Order: sequence, then structure tokens, then C-alpha cells
Amino acid sequence: MKLTTPFTILNQNFRETDLIKEAMNNRRLATERLHLDYRKMYKNHQFPY
Repeated sequence: MKLTTPFTILNQNFRETDLIKEAMNNRRLATERLHLDYRKMYKNHQFPY
């Protein structure tokens, strides 16, 4: 049986917020990488205008 104290509840909430922050940072990094890839593609691509 797990002991549920206010401290364990707070600790769990902090862990969840850490996971959420980490996920948001990873998502931002992924979108930055995507933008960089698109920039490279358009930089190397010659448009027939």
C-alpha cells in the first residue's frame, strides 16, 4: 500500500510538469529542425520564374 501524503502529491505534480516541459522543448526542437530543413531545400532549389 502506498502512503499518500501532500508531499507525494506535490512531487507527482512536479514530475508531471517536468515531463510536460521536456515534451514542449522536444517539440520546439523538432519544429526548428523542420524549418531548417525547409530553408535548406528552398535555398538549394532553383525556381523556374
